[in-house]
Amino acid sequence: MTSTTSWIRPLTEAAAGLPTRGEVRGSRCRTSQDLFAEWAAGLGFPDHFGHNWNAFLDCLRDTVPPVAPTSPGDRAAPPTAVVVREAGDLLTDEPDNALTVLALILAEAADAGSDEPRLLLLLDDTPARLAHLSHRMTRAGGPPISSRTPA
Repeated sequence: MTSTTSWIRPLTEAAAGLPTRGEVRGSRCRTSQDLFAEWAAGLGFPDHFGHNWNAFLDCLRDTVPPVAPTSPGDRAAPPTAVVVREAGDLLTDEPDNALTVLALILAEAADAGSDEPRLLLLLDDTPARLAHLSHRMTRAGGPPISSRTPA
């Protein structure tokens, strides 16, 4: 999982115009338990959310609708965008493999193998902190952060 991915990218003015499903703060996601609580609040997960990685994936799947048309003649929906402010703080109090788990789960929820991802993770932080986050992710076997901006 080391190829660059287009569904994780820095927040830009172009990306800022996308409809967002929620916003979370990396400073409130320094541990996996904090991440579960912050994403549950930011994305409106149901009260029965189990605060573990499996439940996190289940709730993301339920929260992120497909982008492909469901019927002939329907228009494709835009991807669901989630803005992560202070992104450099994501899981900083966890071992690096927690970033790998997060990236794998987000990739599955995004349907990252398709031409049209269902989820865009828009990271907001300084260039230096985003570069450090990208380094942490690749060191843990995850994808580097794309510098590609949406059209």
